[in-house]
Amino acid sequence: MSAENDVPTMADPSVEYMGALIRRLRESAGMTLADLGRVAGVSQGLLSQIERGLGNPAYLTLLKIAKALDVPVGRFFDTDEEPTDNRVVRADGRRQLQVTDRGLVYELLTPTMNGQLLVLKVRVPAGYSNESVPFGHHRAEECLFVLEGACYFQIGEDGYTLEAGDSITYQGDQPHWFRVIGDAEAVIIATMTPPVF
Repeated sequence: MSAENDVPTMADPSVEYMGALIRRLRESAGMTLADLGRVAGVSQGLLSQIERGLGNPAYLTLLKIAKALDVPVGRFFDTDEEPTDNRVVRADGRRQLQVTDRGLVYELLTPTMNGQLLVLKVRVPAGYSNESVPFGHHRAEECLFVLEGACYFQIGEDGYTLEAGDSITYQGDQPHWFRVIGDAEAVIIATMTPPVF
């Protein structure tokens, strides 16, 4: 699915918050919708829908918007609410970022993204691959632990197949991508320091 095929959805609190946050960041940067659309390569109409909480943007769209606003995409996890505990994250209280176009669900396992360490639980659907849009633009040390399923990881020129119980560590500024192997979803615990997701 292309980034421009985001489907408007009924507003929910997380989508409304993300839209309001994007609007605040855009206005703080002194940008109009047209400015942000031009820099991000996203249509002004789609940006308007997102800012009004009417569309849940595709992951590639989020990446483009985050880059244009000079913030990490993980900034969209933040909420106006402070965590009730700065140490414990309860299973039913995790902040989520759902990437509906690709079926990804990111859950924040650390209380905030303001510390030196970021830990995410990522549910990745069968058939997922980001080979066409590899990562590799952030300076962080990353460690991924495959909790369920199996994945192929390409880090620079090297490829690795990991199954449940395996982990891999690498520098995030190297080009890297992965795909899920088999018919089942994969569940990955991702750690990153510093948190530049």
